[in-house]
Amino acid sequence: MSMDSIPAAEQPASGELEAQLALQLLEAFNRQGALMAWQAKVTAMAPGSCEVSLPYSDRVTQQHGYFHGGVIGTLADVAGGFAANTLLMPHSECLTAEYKINILAPGIGDTLIARGRVIKNGKSLVVASADVFAVQDGKEKLCAVMQQTLFVISRK
Repeated sequence: MSMDSIPAAEQPASGELEAQLALQLLEAFNRQGALMAWQAKVTAMAPGSCEVSLPYSDRVTQQHGYFHGGVIGTLADVAGGFAANTLLMPHSECLTAEYKINILAPGIGDTLIARGRVIKNGKSLVVASADVFAVQDGKEKLCAVMQQTLFVISRK
């Protein structure tokens, strides 16, 4: 879905995140054990969007040597969830209620990049999406698309 098809009142704000909020988001990201074990990193954030990258390693592959489908799904889920958190934090956060992913091509490359964006920012639910790209020799290839619904919860 393009941003042009989303009513202006529902589009995420543009611009940069406040420094304190960016720090809180990165601290939350860094508390996720699987992502830290896999060496995933937040590579970009703005209000309503988040990009996460993951280097290739034996820890994230399946038997053919491609990025594992579960890892592709996890990266998409996190990119969408943190895109939502850029609009929800510091007072609220989100938890995934559900997501649907279509893996379009094998995850062949040296890096995975997931780019999440908020489609609808509601009071109790957020709808987000993410595109996942496998990068090989500097070229990105779309390997998955995901849409998710997230619960809005109070931040502890």
